[in-house]
Amino acid sequence: MESLTESEISQIARHQRDAGVQRLSRHFSWLELSDERRLFHQEFVFDVAMFAASRGFSWTDVIRAAVIAKGIFPRLEGLDVPNLLSLLRDELSVYLPNLTPLHQHDFTQFLTHTLTARRRLFQAAMSGASNMSIAQLHLEVQVPPTPCPLAQGTDLHVWEHQQHREALTSMLQKEEKLRSLRKGSRVTLGEVDIPQDVQLDKEGVQELVRAAVRATEGQMLETAKAKAGLKDSGNAL
Repeated sequence: MESLTESEISQIARHQRDAGVQRLSRHFSWLELSDERRLFHQEFVFDVAMFAASRGFSWTDVIRAAVIAKGIFPRLEGLDVPNLLSLLRDELSVYLPNLTPLHQHDFTQFLTHTLTARRRLFQAAMSGASNMSIAQLHLEVQVPPTPCPLAQGTDLHVWEHQQHREALTSMLQKEEKLRSLRKGSRVTLGEVDIPQDVQLDKEGVQELVRAAVRATEGQMLETAKAKAGLKDSGNAL
């Protein structure tokens, strides 16, 4: 770690994450882990160091933050939350005793949140779960259809005028039908066919009257239904 100078860590902080992880990792030995978990360990160290740099730590303290992260990671397996917090306090008192209160608060909060929120993930990595295969489900997303170009559309004012004109035309047509129904023919007693050579008694006359009334009622009922239908459709407009 002696090769990790303030100048070097300042150069690493300017790198993209992947390149920065590789360059920072060359300054440490990684004997704790020898499989795929090593990369996970190295990324964690880089992230902690870059957080310290982003908060304005001195470059010396950024290096010490990286040392803390490297030492904590292999000890996460089986560690519960109270022991984890105790470990963090001990590490900070050893490596970063002279932090300002603001920097100490920010760094402690970051490590506490990161390690407690991701504790199971880190512990899984430490126990070798990174070698496990993970089944991935493919989710097909149906996107909405592409709308037509605006040039093919109709201006809002033009569309509203067309709708108003169509509604007015429909209403006028229905009013014309209503007038036709009001002027429609009606069955009267004068239109009842009475045989000339038949003498009707009182009962016969009454039967003819009832027949005329039934015919008239039927016409009136049909007319009323037609009017009601026209009015309902007119109100819907």
